[in-house]
Amino acid sequence: MPRDLVAGVLVVAIAIPLSMGMAEVAGMPPIAGLYSCVLPLLAYALFGSSPQLVIALDASTAAMVAAAVAPLAAGDQIRYAELAGAVALIVGGILIVAGPLRLGFVANLLSRPVLLGYQAGLALVVILSQLPKLLGLEVVQDRPLPRAIEIMRSLGDASPLVVVIGMACLGVVLMFAAKKSRIPGALFAIVGATFLVELLGSALGDVPVVGSLPAGLPPISLPRVSTGDIVALLPASAAIAFIAAADTIVSSTAFAHRNRYEVDANRDLVGLGAANLASGVSGGITTSASAARTAVVEMVGGRSQIASVTAALLMVTVLLFLTRPLEKVPTAALAAVVVGAVVRLIEIRSLRALWRIRRTEFAIAMATIVGAVAVGLLQGIIIGVSLSLLDHRVRVGLLRRGGERPGRAGPVLIATAGADEILVLVDGLLFFANAHRLKDAVRARVSEQPAATRVVVDASRITDADATVAEMLAELGDDLADHGVTLELTELRPPVRGVLKEGVVRRCARR
Repeated sequence: MPRDLVAGVLVVAIAIPLSMGMAEVAGMPPIAGLYSCVLPLLAYALFGSSPQLVIALDASTAAMVAAAVAPLAAGDQIRYAELAGAVALIVGGILIVAGPLRLGFVANLLSRPVLLGYQAGLALVVILSQLPKLLGLEVVQDRPLPRAIEIMRSLGDASPLVVVIGMACLGVVLMFAAKKSRIPGALFAIVGATFLVELLGSALGDVPVVGSLPAGLPPISLPRVSTGDIVALLPASAAIAFIAAADTIVSSTAFAHRNRYEVDANRDLVGLGAANLASGVSGGITTSASAARTAVVEMVGGRSQIASVTAALLMVTVLLFLTRPLEKVPTAALAAVVVGAVVRLIEIRSLRALWRIRRTEFAIAMATIVGAVAVGLLQGIIIGVSLSLLDHRVRVGLLRRGGERPGRAGPVLIATAGADEILVLVDGLLFFANAHRLKDAVRARVSEQPAATRVVVDASRITDADATVAEMLAELGDDLADHGVTLELTELRPPVRGVLKEGVVRRCARR
């Protein structure tokens, strides 16, 4: 209990600046971000399966909400808020239906190149949306590329004071992140900037701040939208649900394995759906899993959803008594927090590794980035998934022409060679859509056989593999190593070895 309570306090400390910033990304007032940290946390605590997972606003879903809602709202802020609430309700409904139908498997369609490309594209879109606030500029364009051009042309009009505040806060956030400090860098930057502006307000001049925030509990009501609005929002909401489901399933499973407990992916979808329904009726925004906040809970020893319940109750206290101090937060500081949060999504090292592993998959990642920035986040995902499936079909065709029988399902056969050794045989083609089967099968057997110290994978029948498989095996090797189990790969065929050498083989060699 004490550790869960401490974890709840830390979650709120992180949530206040980040949630306000993510609300800005979604085009909503900062108070909507705080509303999203009350009922959604309680809803997931009640219906989700993970004892540690924390629900929060996410840059990807926030940016997609803005892209879906802005064209329909046409500048009307009241209508914008109603449409954003409707998106949360639609996403929640989709996820609640997906859980009992056991549709969690669709998350496997996001291959490694698509994820890397989407994350990088998302980060660029969000950074471009926040740059005007960091620089003190008034920008008219709302599309990423035209906005970038307008920012470049307007750099001479940037406010030196706003730039100093924004860049100083960004430097603090990045410094704390680089040092992996337990102190929330975002909170430190926000408090410091607010104190400075309040103390030296007259001397500093006019610095844009958050402004009025309504005190009180989240308003409970259904969004006032028409059937036509719901139909128009449905495609984007389905895409948001898809991304949120993938984030949640991956995060929930990773923390469950690391801390040796079981989770139910489909129940997690129901829990996330309930969280979004709760957000939609309480003035909030679409929510997803937060790996960063869950890591904070894990770091201080939190082991139950009491941490999330504590965070929700503390956020109620903030809404009732602490909105006045938050009104003085400089918008440049909030923008710096958002930029600091999303810049880590651009994984340069992983993209370079992708170039070395397979050039076609690197091209898929680049196409996804370009699509996300130039056309839209949803369109970028569609482009990436389509190219991944096409690349897979081409590779299968080439294998068949070479006389191989690549297979479809990649079945996993497991045997025991003594109490301390597990033998694994994979028969067929491993690729992004079925790679999880090997990981899940090995993890399950290791859990059943706690005396095991060695897992040997016979790869002689694996005809091909991709970057997603390489990443999966590297993660599996790390997970097993945390439990004192060694992962070994034998009988690697040359084409497969060429793909894996930048990931698993090189990492195992270092060990």
